Amino acid sequence: MADPAYMKQVLSDLERHEGFRPYAYPDPLSKIGKAFGGRARKWGLRPAAEILKELNLNEVNGRPWTVGHGFTRGVNVNSTITHTRSVERLKEEVIDHVKGLDSLTPGWRTKFPLYAQTVVANLIFNMGTERLSKFDTTLSLLNSGKYAAAGTNLRKSLWFKQVGNRAKELVERLETGKIAREHQV
Repeated sequence: MADPAYMKQVLSDLERHEGFRPYAYPDPLSKIGKAFGGRARKWGLRPAAEILKELNLNEVNGRPWTVGHGFTRGVNVNSTITHTRSVERLKEEVIDHVKGLDSLTPGWRTKFPLYAQTVVANLIFNMGTERLSKFDTTLSLLNSGKYAAAGTNLRKSLWFKQVGNRAKELVERLETGKIAREHQV
């Protein structure tokens, strides 16, 4: 069966947004992530257990651990993944995550234009169904076909402030009605 039209773009976007790290790294909002985050410690570029030992830290304070292209499910401090497997898993997770859009934005696969499909697929991958479900106004605007207004509404959210360039790119996509040339696949 052929991939849906949005899949190639979403995978490209998520690879860029999530980045790839072969070794587990602490959640940026965890105690360790806040205190020792970023690439300065080479989190995700070498085994986390080594870094924890050097810093005399307990792995519990880094949960949830993340690996590959932003995966947390089934990940622990010793998790590793190859780039090839991570890309495969990324696609599997997108397929799994977008099922939540069917209840939040019924008909999104057929009534939303491609640029909006890529945004909502990225949002649900990033937030999950439960968290995205709390964006009532944004979802209502999307379901009404008011994509630019949905983008403007997202600009006011804490998510927008927390996520940085990813948020700016996705909101701009909704507001302009197109995928920026440098991001098109």
